[in-house]
Parts: sequence; structure tokens; C-alpha cells
Amino acid sequence: MKILLKLMLCGMLLLQIKANAQTTDTTNLHYTDSTRSTETRTLTAADTTIRYRINGAYLGSIWSDLKYTVSRPAHWQGKDFVRLGIVLGAAGGLMGVDYEVKQFFGRNHTNFWNSVTGQVEPFGNAYSPYLVGGMYLAGVIAKDRKLEHTSLMTAKSLLLSTLIYTFAKSVVRRGRPTYYDDPFVYNAPFSMDKYHTSFPSGHMLTVTSVATALAEAYGDEHPWVPWVTYSIAIMTGTTRLYQERHWSSDVWLGASLGYFVTKGIFKRQKDLERKKALKAHMAP
Repeated sequence: MKILLKLMLCGMLLLQIKANAQTTDTTNLHYTDSTRSTETRTLTAADTTIRYRINGAYLGSIWSDLKYTVSRPAHWQGKDFVRLGIVLGAAGGLMGVDYEVKQFFGRNHTNFWNSVTGQVEPFGNAYSPYLVGGMYLAGVIAKDRKLEHTSLMTAKSLLLSTLIYTFAKSVVRRGRPTYYDDPFVYNAPFSMDKYHTSFPSGHMLTVTSVATALAEAYGDEHPWVPWVTYSIAIMTGTTRLYQERHWSSDVWLGASLGYFVTKGIFKRQKDLERKKALKAHMAP
């Protein structure tokens, strides 16, 4: 019943987005050619937007986006290295207090918070796939192409960030706080045991990827969406600390990975749409 209730709440969220969304599927962009000042080129949504369905084009985009994501560090500029420095600097700072954070949450366990964290924690694994699948079905049934497309973009972002996360977790075998008090316990790369699977937080990566995708898709039209999605992500990360499943630096890096991978995929999507619009504008 608890899972059913949360699925109903997710459905209500989708209906609210659907009710408030712009339902028109045409975007009139007027470009005036400087060499033909009397002629105006009107572009429709078909000229300027890319809307995915489950087909060969979508599956091909997963591979191309994976190559794009993995190769981005080779194209980074100054601001990108600044972001990297902030992420790594914050991670280093958190590693210095990981033990103290664990002790703080350990001293504050209560039956109430046990119940709350038990309800919130599944947003990082069980609920997110249901939400993405529900978005897709709602988009198909309601013929809402934006919602259908957003669900596929979210699924793609989640898949690619998870692939990178899985590789990172296989290489960096950090001891979980469930089993160790020392946050600097590591095992050899690719060693397969449950005790050294702390880095980074998969729950935080999952919920942050979904939160970022929804914020990117609907945040401009509905400013409340990022507040809701990121609040759920923060609460989910807190449950992982409370339950002693991850160190605070694991949660931070899981969130950073999910956020920046998803932002990059949506940025590339916008770049492709701009190229499509420019090509349509230049067509005779």
C-alpha cells in the first residue's frame, strides 16, 4: 500500500505538469534573411525540436551521447576546470569530516527518523524507475510528445550516468561505513566484495540524475519543479548518511556525477536542436 500511495503521488505530479504545460506543438520562429528583406522564414516545432521515440534514432543517440560524455574532458575550458576543482575540493573537505558525520548521525537515531528514512530511501532506487516508466506511459497515452520525450531523455541520462558510476565503483573499492569506522579503507580495484562498495553513492546518482532531467525539461515553465526534485534528492542522500550506507563524500560525488552527466546530455540536445533550426533556416 505504501508503494501504491507513492506511485499515486507520482501520478499526481505528472498530471500537474501535464495540466500546466504548454500543449501547443508549434513554435513560430521568424528569421528575416538580410539579402531578402521582404521574405520571412517561419519555422515550426518540427524544424526546431527533436522529440525521441523508442526507435533506431533513439538507440543510436544513446551511443553517441555516451561517446560525447566520455570525451568531454578533452574539450574542457577554464570554467569546466573550475567546476572540477570545486567538486574535488568539496569532496576532499568532506573526506576530512566523514568520520564525524557518521558519528553525528549514529548518535541521533530515533524510531521516527527510522520510519522517515525508510520511506524516502527508495527514491534512490525503487521509485525512480517507476517514475520514469510512468512518465513514458502517460506521455504515450495522453499523446504528450514532450512528456514522452522527457521520459526517454531521463532514462538515457540515468543509463549513461549509471554506466560511469559502475566503472568508478569497480575501480575505487572504498569501505562502507556500515562495516568500517575508518573512511580511508580501500581494497584493490575490481575486487568483488560487498564491504568495499561505498564510492560513489548509487542512490544519490540515480535520484540526482532524475531530478536534474526533470528540472531541465520543466524548470523554465514551472519554477517549482527544481525545488521539488532537488529537495527529494537531498533527502535521499541524507538517508544514506543516516543509515550508514555511505560516507558524506560518497554522497556528494554521486550527486555531482548524476548532475553534470545529465546537464551535459541535455546541453548537447539543445545544441543539436539549434543546428537543426539553423539548417532549416538556411534551406531554400
